[in-house]
Amino acid sequence: MPLVIPNGGVAAASFTAHSQQVIRISLSVLLLLASSCGKQPPTASVVASSSVSTTDLATSAPASSMLSTSGEPVFYQAKAQTGLQRVKLLMGAVETQSEMCYTVTQIATGLMHRHSIGTNETLLFVFGTGQERSFYMRNVPFEIDVAYIDVEGVIQEIVRLKALDEKGVPSKSSRIQFVLEAAPGYFTRNGLGIGTLIQTDLGSLNQSLSRFAQLR
Repeated sequence: MPLVIPNGGVAAASFTAHSQQVIRISLSVLLLLASSCGKQPPTASVVASSSVSTTDLATSAPASSMLSTSGEPVFYQAKAQTGLQRVKLLMGAVETQSEMCYTVTQIATGLMHRHSIGTNETLLFVFGTGQERSFYMRNVPFEIDVAYIDVEGVIQEIVRLKALDEKGVPSKSSRIQFVLEAAPGYFTRNGLGIGTLIQTDLGSLNQSLSRFAQLR
């Protein structure tokens, strides 16, 4: 599910110098796995599952981006993503291997073009800093729950996003650095909610993952 930026660019896109070397992340944190996902970049102020404007993406994204019929840059894929890496997340008593998006294309595509999301499947979006985030559901034909997570790795808010709804749902906090998508009811079913701390097996989300983020 894609995300939107209320002000047209809350989370400015800025790539790290090592954007092409993210695969070097510790195998104990990320495991390569085939999978698909979907997100799209913003048309005007709408972006796939991450608060980044088209302008921001255009100035920071690789030259591989295409143009839409309206002449705007398109950073999301035309089909579901496969081969996303996984990271071990520790959330209270819950432990899960979550798919992860940290590049522009991955974030812009998100869950797009998938037909469903498994009951216990999750998708983590990683950004470089805390910002206001806003996600929408372009090309995502099923509902999901989304947790907005701050720089400390604490869930600040959980929202329900409706299938194919392109109206962005912004976070209330301006300190959101991570976003976790899951099937409807996932967080409630697992006893997770506002105040829950999420970490990796190597420490905090920030310490373990933020350095790999291509978008602020």
